Amino acid sequence: MTSKILTVLFADLAESTQLYQTKGDLGAHQQVSDSLYCMREAVERQEGTILRTVGDAVLASFNCADSAYQAALDIQKEHRLLNLSVRVGFHHGNVILDGGDVYGSAVNLAARVAAFCKADEICTTENTISQLSINRRANTKFLDRVEFKGISTPIPVYRIQWDNDDSETSIATAPNHSTRYQTNLVLDLVVGSKRIRVDSNNPVVTFGRSYGNDVSIDIEPASRNHAKIEMSKGRFVIQDHSTNGTYIVRNGSTSEFIRRESAALENFGSIGLGFSPDDNSQNVIEFDISSVE
Repeated sequence: MTSKILTVLFADLAESTQLYQTKGDLGAHQQVSDSLYCMREAVERQEGTILRTVGDAVLASFNCADSAYQAALDIQKEHRLLNLSVRVGFHHGNVILDGGDVYGSAVNLAARVAAFCKADEICTTENTISQLSINRRANTKFLDRVEFKGISTPIPVYRIQWDNDDSETSIATAPNHSTRYQTNLVLDLVVGSKRIRVDSNNPVVTFGRSYGNDVSIDIEPASRNHAKIEMSKGRFVIQDHSTNGTYIVRNGSTSEFIRRESAALENFGSIGLGFSPDDNSQNVIEFDISSVE
């Protein structure tokens, strides 16, 4: 037996018992078979491995989280075409390999996350989110810290916003798509007397209590490595990594709270690391997006 870090995905057909009541044995059996075939195809397209099928559920593994993410999206979209509902959960972690199957807490957690999902949902864990590429992380939303049976501490669970991914895919595959993104945008940050610019030459800026950050804000609500702002595809995205979360006020409107998730910055506004920027603290981060010649 050996161990390996993999992304484990668990998907199961929602309300399959009701199918047998409404469709009859033959009709329901055919729909379950169609569902399992759809799941297998989606997994194998992303170079995943089907480990086992149990009833109306599939357990699969992937070498990277992005592949599991795309397989989960494909499963949901194709089940919608079949007029069927499915729950999908996945988790990135260490597994034990034995006889062509995988075992361990990562497998159990993937199954529990899938069971936590509602029909037509995709959910994953914070550990998995950290392994996703930034454009995929932007499609995730923090739900809650969930207590799962057999796990001592609550696990942060995120929902994948898969309904909006069709539009993102069409942009990515459009001819000359690289010209669709503005490259002359800059984001100027002001924190007290410190000024810093995020642009194509300096695309990432980090914030937190630690002096290793680009912007050090040594206050109690802030985490050591609290958040970062990254320029990606003509947008400025803030990603929170903290305990207390980040507050964002855009264009002078009411504040938005994010924690262990990301959000796009627009026009101008202010940011508070663990506190509301409405408090007018000297530690408020002011931002302004503009274009340059």
